[in-house]
Amino acid sequence: MILRGLIIGVVVSAPMGPVGIYCIQRTLDKGRLSGFYTGVGAAISDLIYCLLTGFGLSFIEVFINTHRSPIQLLGSIVLIFFGIWLMRKKPDGQISVDADHGAPSREGDILKGFALTFSNPLILFLIIGLFAQFNFVIEDMKFYHYVLGFIGIIGGALGWWWLVTHFVDKLRGHFNQRTMKMINTVIGVIILIFAGVGIFSSASSLIAATSYPEEKYGNIRSADFRVEDTAHKGWSAEFVCDDGSSIILDVTPVSKADPFGDSSVDVLRLCVMEKPSGAVLCESLISEGIDPYRGKNAWRVIRAGDRWNIFAGNREYHHIVSFESDLIPVSGPILVSKSAGGITATVGSVMSEPVESPAVSESDIMCAVKETRDGGASVSGIYSILDYEQDDAFARIGGLYRLAVVPDDGAEEGYIVYYLGGARENASFWSLGKMKGLLKSTPFANVYNVEWRDAEGEWMRHDVQAETDNLAHTLTVKFPYQATTLRFRKE
Repeated sequence: MILRGLIIGVVVSAPMGPVGIYCIQRTLDKGRLSGFYTGVGAAISDLIYCLLTGFGLSFIEVFINTHRSPIQLLGSIVLIFFGIWLMRKKPDGQISVDADHGAPSREGDILKGFALTFSNPLILFLIIGLFAQFNFVIEDMKFYHYVLGFIGIIGGALGWWWLVTHFVDKLRGHFNQRTMKMINTVIGVIILIFAGVGIFSSASSLIAATSYPEEKYGNIRSADFRVEDTAHKGWSAEFVCDDGSSIILDVTPVSKADPFGDSSVDVLRLCVMEKPSGAVLCESLISEGIDPYRGKNAWRVIRAGDRWNIFAGNREYHHIVSFESDLIPVSGPILVSKSAGGITATVGSVMSEPVESPAVSESDIMCAVKETRDGGASVSGIYSILDYEQDDAFARIGGLYRLAVVPDDGAEEGYIVYYLGGARENASFWSLGKMKGLLKSTPFANVYNVEWRDAEGEWMRHDVQAETDNLAHTLTVKFPYQATTLRFRKE
């Protein structure tokens, strides 16, 4: 636990963000102790977030998940004021530390390092991922083990800042006051860049959220599909309505000049049209978050009322365009390549009204589990979350689920996964007995293809797989496109 804590403490402190840059500036401007005290403040902030994570204050995670963009926007505004203050600040005192150099303000430096780090609560997600990666939170662990682990975390963080300030202090002789003024300005600009990126990211998320409002329409329809454009010629997806009209998504690889006009950049041109009128509803050039060369991207089309939203990406969904149309598709997408054999496509869902299957009672689930246990079915049983790994950039955990796995009468060697409890996100939706997923057999022993419902109830059908370990009595579900793995243990 001490070793795990040391590693987590170093990894949390090591990213050279605003606090790391400011720590270097304080070391050069005021001396090594001042820089180290700034790092101490940052380490205290990191320890508090680690304590919140370790002792299961999940409501904080849910709150930050729900308000991620406003929190990021507020933190970026704080960084703007801090960066401007640093750019305007004049270096005082001598660069070389001597007897006449004023003693560092220990309390002030600690407070500044703490405030600068604590103003970014999104670091909580990095800590959650590290705790999962190193199995820092394990059932049946004794309390003093956690105490040793958290001592390791603060020790790793303080050790990192001690090393950083030590090496920076050795370079002091290469700087004078004019150089320090320049460094203050450069560091201030870097912090402003961090703030600008944060504001742009949070503003984009807020705009995307308003473009796809959360109102509960009565006729939400969605379609998910994946396309690999092997010939790099383009393709189209058609959503057909009852009266023969349709919405067509036309995708074509094109090149556009870069901002300097001396080279070209490959992008995808998306044109949305109505048929048979031929009216163009919207157009867009897509370059971010997609693979423009072979076009191996996932696409999601959502119709809520008359509002349509299109998302795409090769690792995660990015909001592309929105448009209005009162057409109501009843099938699709019908995917057509612009060259013979030019695309490889997988359709995960179609534009149809979601059909909610009735929940199964707890007694029926337990009876099914008991029957299959008596019959020797190794996979069937009650499972609870053991641990998980995730990349916060691509996914977030919807809850610490407890699930029941029972044989699917309609599929040979298949199983149905029912929800029993543990949801954090959208908890009111997940009533006991709802279907959480399906396990479908593969030619490989103990390996299953998976259809899984995410925290919002949407089906995920692309490349999700599960593996069982009969000796360890575990079920591992892997989501490669979300960079997430969930491991469950049979009770």
